[in-house]
Amino acid sequence: MLLKYCNSLFLFFFSFILMNQATCQTPYFPRGTSNVTISTTTGVRADLLKDIAPLIQKSISNGKYPGAVILISHRGHIIYRGIFGSRRILPHPAPMKLNTIFDLASLTKVIATTPAVMQLIEQGKLELDAPVEKYWPAFGEHGKNTVTLRELLTHTSGLPADIASPAKNETDVLHQITQLKLNHPAGTYYLYSDVNFVVLAHLVERISHQSFNVYAKNHIFKLLRMTNTTFLPNSRLKDRIAPTEIIHHQLRWGVVQDPLAYSMGGVSGNAGLFSTATDLGIYAQCLLDNGKLPARKNKQSGYLMGPLTVLKMTTPQTSSAFDRMRSLGWDIDSAYSDRGILFPLRSYGHTGWTGTSLWIDPVTQTWIVVLTSRRHAAISNNNQIVEDRRAISTIVAASITDTPVLGQSNTGQAELARAYPDATLPPIIKDHG
Repeated sequence: MLLKYCNSLFLFFFSFILMNQATCQTPYFPRGTSNVTISTTTGVRADLLKDIAPLIQKSISNGKYPGAVILISHRGHIIYRGIFGSRRILPHPAPMKLNTIFDLASLTKVIATTPAVMQLIEQGKLELDAPVEKYWPAFGEHGKNTVTLRELLTHTSGLPADIASPAKNETDVLHQITQLKLNHPAGTYYLYSDVNFVVLAHLVERISHQSFNVYAKNHIFKLLRMTNTTFLPNSRLKDRIAPTEIIHHQLRWGVVQDPLAYSMGGVSGNAGLFSTATDLGIYAQCLLDNGKLPARKNKQSGYLMGPLTVLKMTTPQTSSAFDRMRSLGWDIDSAYSDRGILFPLRSYGHTGWTGTSLWIDPVTQTWIVVLTSRRHAAISNNNQIVEDRRAISTIVAASITDTPVLGQSNTGQAELARAYPDATLPPIIKDHG
């Protein structure tokens, strides 16, 4: 008991020192690992990819995040593998490794929740435009009876971003959701909401009669052989896991950082998933392969989802009246998009609050995984990782030469809104060839 108290005290004072550094001077993170492999591949100007490492190393040395794993693929070939800095600073430093496991935070929404829902839609067990109350009658209380699955997936449901009061457990969270009222009429306003995806995961449980983590394991991760992807990671994996932040004087290490998912016991539709860069690359490649599972020796590979399901999931599903473009679950063009300025609008991706991201472009057949633990060890009050991810995407897109450009557009309304914050947006001109 005394040892546990001393460890907690050490973490508290160490984090206090780091946070003081963040306010008084540039915090310093040790350089740790610096291991970069760039493959020479047809259709890629590999010399441009050399600009990624200095960008990441600068952010690490400036204390923006302790380390990063970057994995990039083009046309089924890994073209960039970068391992930088430290996977943890507390309770003692350890170098970053390729197999480091990260708390994915909101990447859970598109790695687990969205494909689970789309699979059940394929099977006719859920309907995209059916009201949620059809599957969960209690949800329809207090004027929520018109909210559809599509509106949950595109964050246009009108539900608040979170539940207002602290929740004790999953039962309490779900009860609070039934008592919520809409902030806006369904389908009329975009508001990114964790509540949307808690509801979606609960629908998966109600329809499949399995807990959400069991469903995701059996119907997504096992099929893809994503062996390092899981909710509630085993304690034996702790040394490989990148810790996040100190909450209530305790280091979150192998336990989900997100407060709502934590209240749900670590298994939730909005957050809670842990994974590696390699596993996320397997998932991304599956989507680029139109849902086809990786080949298995002497076995038919099958499909995670059908090609048209993947197309539906990853193409625009929001009205042009909104100031951002979303597909089902995925971000296409928003204020937080990691697309950079060169990837086509056909590309899509998502981020996680802890510092994780995945961006996928079916036009160039490219995916980019960037994993950091930006909340460890001192909480930085900047979003440098957002700028770094956009810069990486632009560098990678600029390096690609074997891609069609006629008929494509790579300028979105959200990008222009950032460029002209005080002006009326100019029209987008699309080259139709």
